[in-house]
Amino acid sequence: MIEIVVCDDNIEDLGHATDILNGIFENKSILCNIRAYLSVREMLSAVQKIDIGILDIAMKEYNGIEVGRKIREKFPNVKLIYITSFEEYCMRAINEAHAFSFLCKPLDRYKLQVQIKELLDNFSEPVVEKEFYKVTDSQKKEYPSMKFNLKDILYFEYIKRQRRASIVLTDKIYECECVFERLAEELKPYDFVVNCRGNLVNLMHVQRIKGHIVYLDNGKELVIAQKRVVEFRTQMNEFLQRNS
Repeated sequence: MIEIVVCDDNIEDLGHATDILNGIFENKSILCNIRAYLSVREMLSAVQKIDIGILDIAMKEYNGIEVGRKIREKFPNVKLIYITSFEEYCMRAINEAHAFSFLCKPLDRYKLQVQIKELLDNFSEPVVEKEFYKVTDSQKKEYPSMKFNLKDILYFEYIKRQRRASIVLTDKIYECECVFERLAEELKPYDFVVNCRGNLVNLMHVQRIKGHIVYLDNGKELVIAQKRVVEFRTQMNEFLQRNS
């Protein structure tokens, strides 16, 4: 799932940008999570992951270019698009905050769509999907099968008596039919590691480890079984070295 953040202290401009983005991604059938913020402070404290940032440059609370620098420090791979009423800021946005592009207000749907398409073409990360069967969502709606991008899955939690597992995403939880040992073996090449009996964690979403606790990038805390601590830390270190 692509995580998108929009920040603009003008509520009308914020709503307009969010509506356009929702329409673009719905038409492309691309799963995304769009978070809208009027406050820079709230955004910086709340957001745990950003793939695309849409920022107004001229905000009262902070200068948008400065915000872009702060975001890049925390999320080096973020793609930034600036929107502004002042064209003189545009080159600063590119030179100082390494913006992917800039657009002038009032925001034009077609121009934003073109920029989003170019931006998505620049995502080099391969999409690895896995199909799961007899899936139910949080509303108990049933699906014969569903495909998930493995990158979007934070962890699995086995429901032993039902021979099913919860598929935990950032903001949604599904359940699927599952043989846990087989699942753990199948996902080992994709950096999923067992942290305790019945839990399988995506190392991509591990923010830090302290003692026997794994802290995920959505704020969730999971326990590492005592006998697995050494192995889990070793696999985490190997993952970090491969991706450094």
